[in-house]
Amino acid sequence: MAERIDPAARVYADALYGAAREAGRSREVDRDLRGLLDELGENRSLLAALANPAIPRDAKKRVIARVLESSEPLVRNATLVLVDHGRISLLADMAAAHAELVAAEERILTVEVTTAVELEAGQVESLKKRLSEAVGHDANVVATVDPDIIGGLVLRSRGVLLDASVKRRLEDIRQALIRTPLPVGSEA
Repeated sequence: MAERIDPAARVYADALYGAAREAGRSREVDRDLRGLLDELGENRSLLAALANPAIPRDAKKRVIARVLESSEPLVRNATLVLVDHGRISLLADMAAAHAELVAAEERILTVEVTTAVELEAGQVESLKKRLSEAVGHDANVVATVDPDIIGGLVLRSRGVLLDASVKRRLEDIRQALIRTPLPVGSEA
C-alpha cells in the first residue's frame, strides 16, 4: 500500500497521472499499466531481460515499444522514460502509485484489512459497507491473513494504520507493566 511505494516511483506516477488526467485517459492508463505488470508476471524471461543491467537500454526500449505497441501511448512513453533513466525497477511501484491517484479521483478508498483468520465473503462485504459509510467513499477491501496478530484486525490505507489487534493490545499492557513502578520494601 501507500507506505511501501518508493518515493521516486511517486514522482513518475504523479507526472503520468497529470498527463493522463489532462488527456482524459486516467482509467485507460491504469488498465494498461496493470496489463503490463500482468504480462511481466507471466513472462519471467522478459522481466529478467528488462532488469538485466548488461542488456543495453536501446534493446530494452525496442522490446518495450513492441510489447506496448497497442497500449496507451502515455504508458509506453512513461515506461520508456523509466528505461532511459535506468529506473525500470520502479515500474510496479509507479503503477501502484498511479492506481492510488486514479482511485482517489474516483473516490475509491483501498483498505488493506489484516485478520488472524480468513474472513468469510459476507464479513468482507459487511466491512466494506461499514468502511464506505464511515469514510464517504467507496471502499475496496483487500483482506490478508496474519495469525501473529492473534485476533482483532489491522486496517491500512493511504499511509494510515489502525491497529485493533490483540497482539497490539497485549504489547500495550506489557509496556504499561514495564513503566509502572513497583513498590519496594516497606512500601509494599
